[in-house]
Amino acid sequence: MSWEKSEEEKMAEDKSEIRGTIISILEEAIESEVESEERYLHAADLACDTRIRDLFLSLAKMENDHKEQLTAQLEELRAQMTVLGEMNDMFC
Repeated sequence: MSWEKSEEEKMAEDKSEIRGTIISILEEAIESEVESEERYLHAADLACDTRIRDLFLSLAKMENDHKEQLTAQLEELRAQMTVLGEMNDMFC
């Protein structure tokens, strides 16, 4: 019996590590979008000119949209990982 990992096992570990990295990147990106949105909302509150306020509110909306897109991608990736993990468990 060999204690070395098969090529398939090594590839599965590599894919898992890559998915973990992607998840971390998406989580950081979401956090960045939230911080930017808050910054723009705060700037909008401080603006005296309605055009400037509207600009910052528009930018905040864009950041919120980005956050929603990234969150959807993150949820999809996590769902895929769950399904793949369950399928893997059925054959091990």
